[in-house]
Amino acid sequence: MDGFKRLIGVEEKEPTLMDQINDQFSLSIRQRAIGFVVCCGLGLLLDFLGFLFFLSPTTFALFYTLGNILAIVSTGFVVGPFKQLKNMMKPTRIICAVVFVSSMVLTLVAVFKGWPVIVVIIFIIFQFCALLYYCFSYIPYGRQCLRGICGNLVAV
Repeated sequence: MDGFKRLIGVEEKEPTLMDQINDQFSLSIRQRAIGFVVCCGLGLLLDFLGFLFFLSPTTFALFYTLGNILAIVSTGFVVGPFKQLKNMMKPTRIICAVVFVSSMVLTLVAVFKGWPVIVVIIFIIFQFCALLYYCFSYIPYGRQCLRGICGNLVAV
């Protein structure tokens, strides 16, 4: 086959490192669905468990943050890890994504370093708002609607 391709003048380009990595992550539709359901299910379970520990802010923050991480990973199963990162790095979404990921990191640091509970609570609220804004970035005109809703709530 290679001789035939050279004969008609078609050259195969050498696969790049990104192509090789992408080949390692290729999953069937069934595997993607299973990965999505498992990660999303575990994420929702952790979020639910977090709400059971609502009166313990550090435990709630840990479960809530891990649930959000699994939710992001679950969507990576649907579209693929590189496409997920590309979507997160689009100019219209990069600020939302960076703020959301940073809020999760800060929450986990506050929990594991034993920072004061008020700081953990502030990071939980920050993370929730960042998640909401990040989710609305996928909806056309969603962020503008969210800003309008929040503006009306504050004005009251």
